[in-house]
Amino acid sequence: MSQAIHPALAGKHLYFGNLTTGERQYASGRFMGLALFPQHSREIRHDARESLPVADGSVEKIQSQDVFEHLPYDELPPVLDDIHRALKPGGIFRLSLPDYGSPLLLKRCVFDEEGQILADLRMGGSVAWDRKGKRRKVEFQPNGNAHLWFPTWQLVWGLIRRSKLEHCAEIRFHHYFVNTAEYVMLDYPEDEMFVMRAPPHDRRAGGLPISLIVDFVK
Repeated sequence: MSQAIHPALAGKHLYFGNLTTGERQYASGRFMGLALFPQHSREIRHDARESLPVADGSVEKIQSQDVFEHLPYDELPPVLDDIHRALKPGGIFRLSLPDYGSPLLLKRCVFDEEGQILADLRMGGSVAWDRKGKRRKVEFQPNGNAHLWFPTWQLVWGLIRRSKLEHCAEIRFHHYFVNTAEYVMLDYPEDEMFVMRAPPHDRRAGGLPISLIVDFVK
């Protein structure tokens, strides 16, 4: 079956989520947003779990910034496969996610007995005791704003190994916590793909990483 192609995306870089008018990617004029609820003419309606409406090997740059943590973890490998399909040879996909190795983010979370995160209370998660069922009940807001999983570099590597992104010519981890005491924070080229939730722009963690930032070069 031939790939459906959206004419508005021809020659454009792709940006998962709403591309707000205050973002540098909007100002560049080269990005198109892929949003469930488009807000302006520089966005098209797109569910991230659907195939990108572009030809194989046709997109130079793709960015996902704080989007994929809102999708179930096990649904992401096919999404990453499709990104790999869409990229040109030498094209770049930049992925950034909240880093739950960060002590700042861990303060917002509830954990189970093994120390695994159950929910981020600030990002649409809740944990309560169900007296009738005599069990713990974890719930997430159904509006799409909740974090459904809690990215760490290990979990992201797990996704990479389950997807075609594993076959990229280069995979570069720029920012991430190795553990709660050690971190990596390397300089990286903006490449038109500005990351908002990262130092020096985001100082909530006192200059330490707050996002996992990874580049994939096909």
